[in-house]
Amino acid sequence: MLPCNAAFLRLLFIHRRHHRWPLIFLLLCLILYLSVSGYLEEFLSWFLSIFYSTSSHVSAPRVLTVPIPPFLLSPASACSSPPFLLILVSSTPSHRDRRDAIRQTWGSLTSSTASSSLTLFVLAVPKSPDERAALMHEAVTHRDIIQANFTDSYRNLTLKTITGLTWALEKCHGAKYLLKTDDDVFVNTVFLTEFLRKGSGLQYMGRLHWHVSPSRDPDSRHYVSEELYGGNYFPPYCSGTGYILSHEAAARLLEQVRSGPWPAVEDVYVGILAQAAGITPRHVAKIAGSMSVPHSTCCYRTMFTSHGLTPKGMQEAWNMLKEADSHWCPSLALLYCRLFGQLVEKGGDGVH
Repeated sequence: MLPCNAAFLRLLFIHRRHHRWPLIFLLLCLILYLSVSGYLEEFLSWFLSIFYSTSSHVSAPRVLTVPIPPFLLSPASACSSPPFLLILVSSTPSHRDRRDAIRQTWGSLTSSTASSSLTLFVLAVPKSPDERAALMHEAVTHRDIIQANFTDSYRNLTLKTITGLTWALEKCHGAKYLLKTDDDVFVNTVFLTEFLRKGSGLQYMGRLHWHVSPSRDPDSRHYVSEELYGGNYFPPYCSGTGYILSHEAAARLLEQVRSGPWPAVEDVYVGILAQAAGITPRHVAKIAGSMSVPHSTCCYRTMFTSHGLTPKGMQEAWNMLKEADSHWCPSLALLYCRLFGQLVEKGGDGVH
């Protein structure tokens, strides 16, 4: 009787072991999907709050004491009817074609009305007198340019971002959310605002970078001296190509700003301010960060942001998005967009 029982148990163990492999395979496939699609990072980012101290309440009204140069251009009436989402596009004076492309596509009146958003451009002072005159004419024509009195350069990108956020809190305090982005980024404003309306509270969201070391090479444009930041790793931060701040989160960040010099890597500095303010960054899979997604209708409809578009690519993406309702997209479109995004980034067609 005992040998029969032993044989039965052996067969049962083998049977269960063979049935275990499909479950393990499915689990591995699920982990791979979550990892490639970015949802795993979204999930893990929720646990960052464990390592962040709770920030103190910000009283209202508040007086900002951020050390920035005076504004030269300020579209005073732009926020007479405060938008739900204020989009601040960091731009360079010579990039007039990019700004025009945004004005004609996702930053147009049609898009702004549909999404309750407002798009403004943040610039500094060009070196050339001709560029200064051209920028003044552009500002008078479109009334969408914020400019402060400092030289427009890569080393001043952090100052440019702080300038934009300061203007937003002083001149557009009715906006619930702020999106900081660049002039080569396509934004699906309608889908993004739909996503933001589901949230509340302090928000700092984007394409999260983890465990990044400072560059100590003085010849690198990302150079950060030990005097500016002495740690071996930056705190987690959102890519500067596109991150979102709730109004109160932006206010708490600016309360942490001290007099310069500041690191030239502005997105890193915002992450440092967020940590000081006790605001946890959150990864959002549909924000592309520096990745260029495939130049396709489904990707521009699925992703909130897409990086690396030329003015021509911007117009093509806008045309695709307008026709998206008649275009079928698979349920795994996000996986496709992120999986093949890096391939496009290295040399795609119609995007660069």
